[in-house]
Amino acid sequence: MSVEFGVFYQVYTNKKPVRFVLDNFRQHFPDNPITLISDGGADFSDIAEEYNCSFHLRENIFGNEENGYDRHCYDAYRTIEWWKRQKLTCEECGCDYTMIMEDDVYVKSHFNIEAPFYLRGVKAAGALKPAMVKEITELGYEASRYGMCGGSIYNAKTFLSIYDDVIKDISENMDKLISENPEQYCLLGAVDANVTYHYNKRGYKYEVAPWLGQVCEGNTHLPVVHQWKEHY
Repeated sequence: MSVEFGVFYQVYTNKKPVRFVLDNFRQHFPDNPITLISDGGADFSDIAEEYNCSFHLRENIFGNEENGYDRHCYDAYRTIEWWKRQKLTCEECGCDYTMIMEDDVYVKSHFNIEAPFYLRGVKAAGALKPAMVKEITELGYEASRYGMCGGSIYNAKTFLSIYDDVIKDISENMDKLISENPEQYCLLGAVDANVTYHYNKRGYKYEVAPWLGQVCEGNTHLPVVHQWKEHY
């Protein structure tokens, strides 16, 4: 069976959870390509070599003591950089789908992603703001919730097809929308909501991933568990 998805994994300085995540993932998915990106943090090239990942060290966008970025609401510049990293992963892995990995993801068993789909994330997802939903529904598309956290998977072919249009949209509109109506649009500065909004805005809907549970949902029996914070 061919490999269906690659992995985007952004890390910072804590190597303990990264080893936990990759140990478990590689037990069940030994051949899936992984792009490991340090967000202006430590050098993970040794771990990348150990677990057969590519490695890239990029500038910090999450926020650190030096830059003092708002960690709850990215601006357009940092959001575009996040999209660039996803694009790098999609192109480097060359798969039809991309999983978003995080330090609090526990991959317990192998699973099939049950393609095709565009976005699949957690069941207990957050709600897009009314103004965002109104904007999307007025275009004739569906929108309601978002939940593209660790363990979620998006269609990489779709991502690459909409990339240029999304970057133009973010460049021209995002900072303006947040500045003029922060209550309704600051959620664009959260990347899991941002990717959902831009997929929805172009007619690609969000669905619940059958493989993905969360500690808060109480469905930790599923193959992948988000919010597994035992190691940090």
